[in-house]
Amino acid sequence: MDPVNRRARRLPAGDGDGNGAPAGAVERSVPEHPRSPAGATSDGAPVAGGDILPLHGTLGHLVRRAQQVHTALFTEELDGHLTGPQYAVLSALAAGAPLSQREVGRLASLDKSTTADIVSRLERNGWLRRRRSPQDARRNLLELTGSSRAALESVTGKVARVQERLLAVLDEADRGSFVDLLGRVAYRGRLPDPESPDAAAPGTAPALGLTTTPGHLLRRVEQVHASLWGEHVGGLITPSQYAILSALYGRPSMNQVTAGELASLDKSSTADIVARLERRGLVTVARDAGDGRQKVLSLAPDVRETHLQLTERVQRVQAALAEPLLDGELGTLVGWLDRVAFRDAGSS
Repeated sequence: MDPVNRRARRLPAGDGDGNGAPAGAVERSVPEHPRSPAGATSDGAPVAGGDILPLHGTLGHLVRRAQQVHTALFTEELDGHLTGPQYAVLSALAAGAPLSQREVGRLASLDKSTTADIVSRLERNGWLRRRRSPQDARRNLLELTGSSRAALESVTGKVARVQERLLAVLDEADRGSFVDLLGRVAYRGRLPDPESPDAAAPGTAPALGLTTTPGHLLRRVEQVHASLWGEHVGGLITPSQYAILSALYGRPSMNQVTAGELASLDKSSTADIVARLERRGLVTVARDAGDGRQKVLSLAPDVRETHLQLTERVQRVQAALAEPLLDGELGTLVGWLDRVAFRDAGSS
């Protein structure tokens, strides 16, 4: 029997909830998030034995939350005219040499489908154009248009402002080290030279180099996390579903809105994920006796043991994600990410 189910009720395969969306998907705005003792009972007492992964100290969760913050800042600064992945494509082309769509996707850390969608949108909006390769008439190359190259300098200033605001909660002396640690996780210890073609927009190109841009690194770490999750957890549960279970673990019940906030999910996503977990028999949902418009969640009977078994797998994901870091660096990175992800309202 699968080790995750050896002592627990059998889990049906997960049915997806939008977590691990294609690279380049626009995330919803960052939800409000109360600070709560992760791994605590309803009265704040720790769960015995450290049975769950505290979300505030889990690298994968902190990266997702920090990326939500980055997306919200990006949307605010650029007024919705460009997304982070779209800028990554422009950055990949900013050095000047025409590139194939496949090469652009690789440099921008985008999958094939997402690259095709973004390239089509940017082409329609006049940011880039296609032309036949002089060496192979069957092959299309991408390049920036003259007007977009002129506009890119102004756009890059706004993107740089996003990165500054994202890291404003960190001491200035720590920001370079934060980017270095994040980059090593994102590129699995093999961070490209900032001047190399793999850095995207090297040298004097009018765009930020992606390998040292915090928002890009956060998105890339999310992709690594999703890959490792598929390897170690598979379809048993998604990260967002696990986050809801973690929020409920050790508590007799919890308001659905609060559970979503603890899991760093917006209300719409929380409702969808809770419905899926309820269908799978992992949570029970009841109306709040004091307010019939609110829902109260509880872990279903016999699920706590299953949750512990899942946690063993999730721990493997977090360990593999942090593998490029040296002893002591994980705690440092987690501390910095916690500040970036759960910034005070006045620091943005």
